[in-house]
Amino acid sequence: MRTWLEGLFGRGLPRTAYETSLESRAEISPEERMVLLVGILDDPAAREDEKSDAAMYLEDFSGPLVESCLIRIIRAEDFTSVLAQQCAESLGGIWARAGRVDPAFMAELRGPAKNEVFGILGARAPHLLPPNTI
Repeated sequence: MRTWLEGLFGRGLPRTAYETSLESRAEISPEERMVLLVGILDDPAAREDEKSDAAMYLEDFSGPLVESCLIRIIRAEDFTSVLAQQCAESLGGIWARAGRVDPAFMAELRGPAKNEVFGILGARAPHLLPPNTI
């Protein structure tokens, strides 16, 4: 998948030193970009840095596809890895922006992933936190 993405995003357009391949291709619709980012997280052959970037970029999107992907990765990483924390940070940001949370998953959260979600919500949308958590 990585080779395909590099080919798709790198077709003859030079990018700046600070621009990722996703950012350099403005003609890709937000929906396509979202699907590609989810695909990177789900790709077992993707490098850790690619997954990390995808997890962070997904905070800019919303919807069941994004949220279910982030939740799936957080669970698969047992709530503790750096990738789980990055996914949790994006999920917290999405929930804060949307003004709602997934109560079932919120109750399931633990460890560093829980700290990330609660930290983001505490800073951006404390009214979404369960009572007595601030």
